[in-house]
Amino acid sequence: MSALEQIIDRFANVGNAAETAYAVLREAIITNTLKPGTRLRADELAKKLGVSKTPVREALRKLQAEDLVAVQGNGLSVKVLTEQQLFEIYYTREALEGMAARLAAEAAGQIEIANLRAILDEMKALQLPADLKKLRELTGEFQLALFRAARNETLFRLLKQLQEQVRQHMGTTLSQPGRAKEALTYCKSIFAAVERRDADAAERIARANRRRTLELRIRMLRGGNRSTSA
Repeated sequence: MSALEQIIDRFANVGNAAETAYAVLREAIITNTLKPGTRLRADELAKKLGVSKTPVREALRKLQAEDLVAVQGNGLSVKVLTEQQLFEIYYTREALEGMAARLAAEAAGQIEIANLRAILDEMKALQLPADLKKLRELTGEFQLALFRAARNETLFRLLKQLQEQVRQHMGTTLSQPGRAKEALTYCKSIFAAVERRDADAAERIARANRRRTLELRIRMLRGGNRSTSA
């Protein structure tokens, strides 16, 4: 079973044909199953999904509105980020993630802190580098849990969208030498800051982590490790 077929199977009962098509295509884009630049032809996708072209076209319009799909020539394709767009996303993420970390340190409740701790404990138990793919999944979950702990729905929605745009664009920075250890250290540090209600430290740690990630992304773009396996 191909990766796309597995996604189709997972989302088989999410709703009507349009909702299913949207859920499947969105997940395929976010997980890099449909890679940046892939042409999205409604007739071909409808055949794979087992639906008519109308719900597929509706799904593609929604994905275009989310900036995950773009016009290419006389059709649509999975969006490819330019280097400038990538920089803009990371500069925006640094500011917003700093704010989210500060708010989380000020507002997170015991349930949210317990959730962060549970994800962190799972990360600590990984065997690296063998579990690099799982680490990427968990760091993403940890970040979303941190954003949620800020208790600001607008901020959460913006950061989730920005995270998804970058994650579907290229390989993980965790493939860079030493980055997996850095990422785990970051999660431990920011959790400790949130737990002790140190908003200044939480913001500082979050911003420094995002600047470091941008540094690694630039290295990957300009000839470094371009691995997309994790």
